[in-house]
Amino acid sequence: MVAETWQEGRAGALLRAAQELTAGGAVTGALFGGRRGAAVASGLALLAGSACTRFGVFAGGIASAEDPRYTVVPQRERLEVEPA
Repeated sequence: MVAETWQEGRAGALLRAAQELTAGGAVTGALFGGRRGAAVASGLALLAGSACTRFGVFAGGIASAEDPRYTVVPQRERLEVEPA
């Protein structure tokens, strides 16, 4: 349930883009890293992937904090399981 905010909406889109950019940058760097243009493109893709990951995690946290379903329900479930 907690991972829903990371898979939907803005956070999901950013994290999917981060995966694609990171994989593309790594493959480009491994295959064509000896060429200056490819190395620069690879580095920029990796940098963009890192930024998308950061902002995706942030957006997921904001979405989770705004929806009480993700904060109140897990707390109530823990209270029911733990002895008083």
